[in-house]
Amino acid sequence: MLLEAVSYFTTPCAPYARRMGYLRESIAIEARYNRCKAQWDPHLEASKAVIREAIGRCERHRKAVILGSGLLLDIPLHDLSDRFKSVVLLDVVHLRTAKRKAAEHWNVNLMEADIAGVAEALHHDAHTLFTPNTRLLVDDPEVDLVVSANLASQLATVPLAYVDRRIHLDTDTAQDFGRDIVAGHLNHLRSFDAVQCLITDRRRTVVDKKGEVIEDVDALFGIELPVTEAIWDWETAPLGEIASNRAIRNEVHGFADLRTA
Repeated sequence: MLLEAVSYFTTPCAPYARRMGYLRESIAIEARYNRCKAQWDPHLEASKAVIREAIGRCERHRKAVILGSGLLLDIPLHDLSDRFKSVVLLDVVHLRTAKRKAAEHWNVNLMEADIAGVAEALHHDAHTLFTPNTRLLVDDPEVDLVVSANLASQLATVPLAYVDRRIHLDTDTAQDFGRDIVAGHLNHLRSFDAVQCLITDRRRTVVDKKGEVIEDVDALFGIELPVTEAIWDWETAPLGEIASNRAIRNEVHGFADLRTA
């Protein structure tokens, strides 16, 4: 807890990222990974494999953009740096661990921005459910690969929680807003004239000690995806992580290139 507190108070980030909870969420993810490394590693390696396949599908290797680069746990950064002239790691906040990894590569750059397309606006006015609208880097003609890395299902989490703390959202309104954010992100991804790699949770399941399903949630708020053969389970919270008798497992879908899915 002490290390997490130090990280919170010493990590520079945009005011909205700190106030809305993005920084706190990033620190919590890093702490959970450190506790659950054995359960997370198969998922992280599967994610890297999809990205490596996407790299191989690129006809040119000028610039790669990673949306939701996070802690870089699921990103084959060495492969990207070796194959592309430049790599852009885009997220709302970067912790020191990610900054250190990025600094090892001369052609890797960090960019902090509101990927959801609603966070900065909500920070100023939490009473208006803004329509997601972002074209971050879409107009850059150098981009040959764009990756949405375990991000789509997570984008709505912080905005929904932030708004709900200020004006209680009924279930239908929250569902619609979450769907808008996910749809906006997928539209953003599909707007790139590049190989479009997507890795995302598709379902989120809560199970008991016997492995029986207690709750099964559509992680994308009802938005459909194409069929893919790259499907695996990610035990995000094993027994004892959030409760002694509960575990959370995500079904993850990977697409090396959405354009051909």
